[in-house]
Amino acid sequence: MTEHEKFEGKTASATLTITSADIDAFATLTGDSNPLHMDARYAQERGFDRRVVHGMLLCGYVSRIFGMQLPGDRCLIHSVRANFAAPAYEGDTIVVTVTIMQESMGLGALVAQFSISNAGTGKQLVRGQAQLGLTRRDAE
Repeated sequence: MTEHEKFEGKTASATLTITSADIDAFATLTGDSNPLHMDARYAQERGFDRRVVHGMLLCGYVSRIFGMQLPGDRCLIHSVRANFAAPAYEGDTIVVTVTIMQESMGLGALVAQFSISNAGTGKQLVRGQAQLGLTRRDAE
């Protein structure tokens, strides 16, 4: 990291609505077609409101912030720990927030906290922490 790149304390967020097409595409890509995710009736029979969003799809939205916003295109995820407090459902609008808590300039390493909440209810759905690395710039 060069002197002008300071990440500690910075926050980035994104708000998005999860569609049935998002859930279907994730199921196709991963092969996870568990009926809780694919069949609204099945999910309702098991006490859920409607189709449940894959937890790893939610974590994918966190990855998008890491790679595209904070810290950006030099980011490599080393590890992720996530706690899933409540389900997200097809059609929910969510807010994904990432905050860089620590950085080591010498190692090019960051510690980030993240959360995902339901934009309509404010309920926290996911919270977690990630260890991130930064690739070198061509000039370094």
